[in-house]
Amino acid sequence: MIQSTSRCLGLLGSGISHSLSPLIHNFAAARLAVDAVYLCFDSATRRFPGPDFFQAMWDMGAFGFNITVPFKEDAARMFPASGLASVNTIYRGKKGWEATSTDAAGFLLGLEQLNRGLEDHEAVVFLGNGGAALALYEHFLKVSQRPLIVLRRTAERDAKWKKPAGRVEFHDLNVGTLDAVCRRFPKSLLLQTTSAPLHGDRLDFLLPGLGAFQGTFVDLVYGKTSGLLDALKATGLPVQDGLPMLIGQALLAQKLWWGKSADFREVEAMLRGRSP
Repeated sequence: MIQSTSRCLGLLGSGISHSLSPLIHNFAAARLAVDAVYLCFDSATRRFPGPDFFQAMWDMGAFGFNITVPFKEDAARMFPASGLASVNTIYRGKKGWEATSTDAAGFLLGLEQLNRGLEDHEAVVFLGNGGAALALYEHFLKVSQRPLIVLRRTAERDAKWKKPAGRVEFHDLNVGTLDAVCRRFPKSLLLQTTSAPLHGDRLDFLLPGLGAFQGTFVDLVYGKTSGLLDALKATGLPVQDGLPMLIGQALLAQKLWWGKSADFREVEAMLRGRSP
């Protein structure tokens, strides 16, 4: 229940009415007896809040914020001390706001639910090169020596990505390149990172490129997943939608805000019962 003593936190983004973050964090706050209310701050103008907003929230005792599209890179620029190109969590430090990304660690926490890790795969293949993919990519560069392959529709964002020689490849996203990559690395970790399914594009045109695939598939979208997830699920291969990553991200953010987090399985059970 919201009380006169409740402290605020929330999600900063645009077009986020579908977000499950309020469900997750308000559920967790109730379970953990944290006097807090989590809201969506949905920007119709797609303008990231300025320093005055964050100063006001600091003065009012807000716990912190999650950041989602299209603001992850804006947040990284506003908080350069993070050293990151993409930020998804802002929390109270000793002297002011601090920023980090729980994307990659949250993803790996979700992947553990399949009893899988990075080192169980020959390579990591990204479908898409948006903010979520970039956060995972930068983390994987640091923690694994596995090849990283990015298949994308546009090369305009490539300049933002670090490209150590011999570790990474960038190719156009089409059936031919996907098929070639799956033949080279059949037991790869294949990540669908685009928002295409949310806009009605189920990416079914890529299905013929998966004939040789024998690895693990994760679709970072939840609610409206791709046709790739449905097709690979039918084969019996390990697959996962975006909920486990979302939960993992959220629990790690809660530890930064509150020093404790809800139980993964409790949160997932709640979401599976209430999400589309």
